[in-house]
Amino acid sequence: MKQLSGSAARQLRSLRHSEFISESIHANKFLTGQTDTDRFQIKPGMTGVKYAFTLAEVLITLGIIGVVAAMTIPALITHYQKESVATQLKKTYSTISQAVRMSESEKGEVAGWDVTDRRKEVVFDTYLAPYLKCSKKEVKAQEINYYNPNGQRETGLAIVRGGATAYTLLSGVQIIVNNGAISGAGYDKVIGLMIDLNGYDTLPNRFGRDTFYIIITPEKGTILDYSDDGESGTIQRTREQLLNGPSRHNYQCNKRGRGMWCGALIQKDGWKISKDYPW
Repeated sequence: MKQLSGSAARQLRSLRHSEFISESIHANKFLTGQTDTDRFQIKPGMTGVKYAFTLAEVLITLGIIGVVAAMTIPALITHYQKESVATQLKKTYSTISQAVRMSESEKGEVAGWDVTDRRKEVVFDTYLAPYLKCSKKEVKAQEINYYNPNGQRETGLAIVRGGATAYTLLSGVQIIVNNGAISGAGYDKVIGLMIDLNGYDTLPNRFGRDTFYIIITPEKGTILDYSDDGESGTIQRTREQLLNGPSRHNYQCNKRGRGMWCGALIQKDGWKISKDYPW
């Protein structure tokens, strides 16, 4: 008998193996009466084939989810906070502007108001408080701590020097008004107000973050552009000036400034907080 080569022998064994399997399947069909369809059909009471991830696969997936969350959630929170601050500031500005218009309709234009009293609480009670739904509370100077955009404590706030009065609106926003003899040039010509979006007793109490300035002048009306002492009320500042100065009292809205012009910067940017804003 002729001996098969190694390759031919392997092919013959494979063929015989396939024939054996085929014959076994046919025998099983004959004995059980099952067709191929029946064999792979899940019937009542049968759970079918179960698949699962390995522990390593689960841990890798959870790790990826954690990394993505760590990268995106802080950015989403910051974005929400910025939108919330801009929205609250706009609403508060609108509320105070409306109170000014209502007062003007009864007491005449701002140019005719007597704002010479350096205790601005007296001026506020006369011209604005009657047109705002608010409560009133006197606050001692040592109870009020505020900070610059870079986190350093603000020590030169004339508006709270000697004490202040906090007027709390229905929204929870507080308007801080001086009730002492405020010093400095130009204070007898304007009404200077400090806005705290969440109250003086709630942090961060930081200019540009939850604290802003508003002044009311005969020339400009209600503005968020706090004036340098003694300057003309008709001065208009560009966005670049609000952001980087110059300012004789360092009022510009950046990490090196005191942040008194941050509200004006948000307003000029369409009530939005831009990427170069010192958040």
